[in-house]
Amino acid sequence: MPASHETRQEIWLCASCKKQISEHLTSGLPYETCGVLQGRADMDGLWIDNFIPIRNAAPDPLHHFSLHPEDWTKACLRGDSLIGLFHSHPHSPPLPSSEDLRQLPLFAGMLGVYLIGSPDGDDGEIELNGYRIRQGSDGGYTLQPAVIMHG
Repeated sequence: MPASHETRQEIWLCASCKKQISEHLTSGLPYETCGVLQGRADMDGLWIDNFIPIRNAAPDPLHHFSLHPEDWTKACLRGDSLIGLFHSHPHSPPLPSSEDLRQLPLFAGMLGVYLIGSPDGDDGEIELNGYRIRQGSDGGYTLQPAVIMHG
């Protein structure tokens, strides 16, 4: 992403995407779910305007996620609007785990946004946290908390 966007910490999420993410997360319980986010970066920040569910191919989907290779390839071939990744933590808060940070270098160079969601009670609502993917001067990647704005 251009340097002018690197200080932005807002992530704009369209209402239909939040609904799709919520439905995907709750329909997959008790397993972790995942998907990709499409959108754009502009002078006003990062905009997510499409969510594509991806099958979780992890051998232990209760505690891990792995993007199904066929689904991931199809999502990558849909154009240049791939901007982020979503996955759920069905049994813990939506905070990056040590496993999330370990896997980050596998895709971080392609993406700018990382969303993590968790169930938030019995009413079908979810708690959703957003992070901007940053590359440090040492070449390593980190996740910086960002505010999710609904637009």
